[in-house]
Amino acid sequence: MSQPGLRSRFELSFTALWLTAAALLVCSASCARGDSSSIACDDGLAMCGGACVDTQVDPDHCGGCDGGCASGQRCEAGECVGEDKGNGGGSGDDDGAEAPGEAGGTGGALCAPGLEPCSGGCVDLDINPHHCGGCGQECPAGQLCEGGACRCDVGLAECGGGCADLKKDPLHCGGCDVRCGLNATCVDGECACNEGLTDCGGKCVDLASHPQHCGACGAACGGGLVCQAGTCACIVGEHEDIGSTIPQIVTGTTLGADTYFGLDCVAAGSTEVVYKFTAEEAGTYRFDTAGSSYDTAIAVLDRAVCGELACNDDRGGPEAAASVVLDGGREVLVVVSGYNGAQGDFVLYIDRAAPPVCPVGTIAPTLPQSVLGDTWILGDALVPSCGSLDTPDASYTFTAPHAGRFIFDTAGSSFDTVLELRSGTCTGSMIACNNNNASEKTSRVVANLTAGETVVAIVDGADGEYGPFTLNVSEYVPPPCPELVLDATTFPQRATGTTAIADRESALSAPCGSGAGPEVTYAFTAPADALYTFDTVGSGFDTVLHIHDGTCRGPSLGCNDDVATGVLQSQVKVLLDEGQTVVVVVDGYSSAASGAYTLNVSQAFVPPCPLIDLGTTVPQTVTGTTAEAVDILRPTCGGAGGRETTYSFTAPADGTYLIDTFGSSFNTTLSALNGTCGGPTIACNADAAGTQQSQLTLDLEEGQTIILLIDGESASASGDFTLNIERFDGGGTCSTPIDLGSSYPQVVTGSTVEQPGSVTPSCGSSTAPDMIYSFTAPENGTYIFNTFGSSFDTVLQILNGSCRGSSLGCNDDFSGGRQSRVSAELVADQTVFIVVDGRGTSAGDYVLQVDRFTGPGTCSTAIDLGSELPLTRTGTTSGQPNSATPGSGCTPNSSAADMVFTYTAPVDGDYVIDTIGSSYDTVLHVHSDGCGGETLKCNDDWAGSSRSRVTLTLNAGEVITVVVDGYDTSSGSFTLNITRAP
Repeated sequence: MSQPGLRSRFELSFTALWLTAAALLVCSASCARGDSSSIACDDGLAMCGGACVDTQVDPDHCGGCDGGCASGQRCEAGECVGEDKGNGGGSGDDDGAEAPGEAGGTGGALCAPGLEPCSGGCVDLDINPHHCGGCGQECPAGQLCEGGACRCDVGLAECGGGCADLKKDPLHCGGCDVRCGLNATCVDGECACNEGLTDCGGKCVDLASHPQHCGACGAACGGGLVCQAGTCACIVGEHEDIGSTIPQIVTGTTLGADTYFGLDCVAAGSTEVVYKFTAEEAGTYRFDTAGSSYDTAIAVLDRAVCGELACNDDRGGPEAAASVVLDGGREVLVVVSGYNGAQGDFVLYIDRAAPPVCPVGTIAPTLPQSVLGDTWILGDALVPSCGSLDTPDASYTFTAPHAGRFIFDTAGSSFDTVLELRSGTCTGSMIACNNNNASEKTSRVVANLTAGETVVAIVDGADGEYGPFTLNVSEYVPPPCPELVLDATTFPQRATGTTAIADRESALSAPCGSGAGPEVTYAFTAPADALYTFDTVGSGFDTVLHIHDGTCRGPSLGCNDDVATGVLQSQVKVLLDEGQTVVVVVDGYSSAASGAYTLNVSQAFVPPCPLIDLGTTVPQTVTGTTAEAVDILRPTCGGAGGRETTYSFTAPADGTYLIDTFGSSFNTTLSALNGTCGGPTIACNADAAGTQQSQLTLDLEEGQTIILLIDGESASASGDFTLNIERFDGGGTCSTPIDLGSSYPQVVTGSTVEQPGSVTPSCGSSTAPDMIYSFTAPENGTYIFNTFGSSFDTVLQILNGSCRGSSLGCNDDFSGGRQSRVSAELVADQTVFIVVDGRGTSAGDYVLQVDRFTGPGTCSTAIDLGSELPLTRTGTTSGQPNSATPGSGCTPNSSAADMVFTYTAPVDGDYVIDTIGSSYDTVLHVHSDGCGGETLKCNDDWAGSSRSRVTLTLNAGEVITVVVDGYDTSSGSFTLNITRAP
């Protein structure tokens, strides 16, 4: 039926709609399984995107699968329309049925159970890839919808939001993001090079053409070569064949040229011009670019394979040079290029060098001589020890006409030379070799030759350089001696100069220091009797100054290396008579010590010596000053350089005299000389009793005259002084010892506080007052002296016969205590002096004990071991005296108790004596002829232990003295073993 104003349309019944939805459900399920090719949609439906749809009403597929309606439109009868026909006009359907999209008043389609209306159609949200799990939720390309969720199909893997076939995908080969390289595909999950290519280090390359893998992996072609059919071949662009002519000069330009090769000798190359050259004969060929307008580089390549035979950037300048040995008929490519992009006009020079010859000539002995030559066309006969390889050289023989110092140099040569001197022949030992002389590119060597001695002088080049050269030979003429004269009218005066003069060497030996440096000499004549001071203060090197009487080789009047500790300059003071001439030598401490020097000269008139005679008066005190005095005499103690004054004094009677400088204003040194100012030193003291003043204790005879020298302990020490002289009237001095007689044991007490310091002990350190006793041994034996019980830190010394006698024993601290103990072997009626002294400046009450040791095991009561072999004896040294002292080469300052044995060797042979098994740190010493005989062997610590061991050779019947001693003051139980050496 038709009504005006209404368009006729096809109306689906509810049953039809249900059947359509069922068909869509079946189709969607089938398509979701990937099997759409076997499923056919019901009549009136079409397969679109894996689903059966009604193209008459589906806005996504309106009129066909590709017909999509615009937003806001709907599909009716296969056409997209812009408005709903049900609005404003009422429905033409008598039974009240609604069109799809209008059911329920919601605008949604009426769909079968399990389907949902989406975009004008009914879809299954569980399987539809466009509406997976919800309308409009579209699965990515290549994924299926299953259970309302997107997933990859069987055989595919999710990679980066998409599905990939890990067996075939070159971007995900065998795993996500595993990419195959260039020219590779993915086969069964592994990257494989495309057909005709080979995997070399992870890259697919063509072995037939790849320059880094030509014919095989890693087989790289060199510069200028290309890979063809798996073989490196030399491909040369434009080049000129310049034939075989030598010498020849070729000119050209690299401006606008091409680049064929990358030269190895330049980091950044430039354009190149290439020439082919053929060697006509075998030989050494030289190629250089001297005269070119820019910084050139040159290379010579093998024509067959383009391999570099030689390459050079700079031959000591912007020009380049190369030298190669070629066989006759060999073809090479000569490449002229530039450094770091440099281009320009060039000159190429080619020639063949002469065969290597040595020597090429002889230098006449008439001097001076100069030889001219050119090493360009010469061969490389020799390699100097300070030069380079592959450089042409010229060599000449020279025979010294007489003994002398000869100079060889290459001044005037056109290139950076190397000069070597060899002894006798071309293969002789090197005498000297020099590359650059004083930073110049020429060379210089100096040699001392004997008459008739022959040398070979070799002129070579540095870093391959060659060219015209000059070889000069001359003889060194030493300066006269003296060569200069000092002014004798002006004081003070200063002379300056340098000893760093070419070829100058030491000609005079210095009496002090080394004096091995070159020197300069001055003559000086004294204008008056005076003290003259010469010094080198202000010089720039370590000097030695020496002065000789009359001539350069006259007697030495004075010599000094360093004027003070840490000061490298020198000073000499000499007393000269008017008109006396001396030679002053400014020398260097070592052969390398030379340079600018300053020589200072000053004059001081000398007062008489002694300045004042003090006569015989005692006591007396004298005051004065050394501020204006001069420094002439040198005391044997204290420092040097202080000014001094002198007095004479004559002893009015025999006795002990105390002389000091207490009360002086500066740090004094006091000396006593016997008789005259040039007499021997009797005594000298710098600092007495811990002060900066000085004190002497002298035993003088009646009428004995001494010279008292009051000096400063350093050059800056001078000023007002006080000199005190008095006679000590008490006993206990060297001239008045207290006699203990011959009794023992005995104990005496006293004090050293008011005593003078008469003796300086040979052990410890003492400037303290002392008390002196004499004792006479009643019989032969070992006598023990000690200060046990004294109130201060004592030092005890035993002297033979007098204070000037030899020391028989000295001890500071016995067994770690503050008191002292000395043992001495004495014979009947032998008199000794016992000096009770203090450590440092210590003084106080003392106790002196004297006794005789009557036990065995001393030097006078040695225990006889007989001739038993092997032998072991045990015992202890505790309580024993210190009878024997080990040699200084074994252990120093041992004052330990010891046990003394004698032993007689039963047979000839080597014997081992040791103290292994002892309980303390032992020292073992063996003597011939008793304790005072020759020391045969001595050992402190054997093999890192604290025990001792010696090995010695003995003859049958030979008697030795074996002393088991201790280190320092160690004592204790010992084991003594004697065996035959293995």
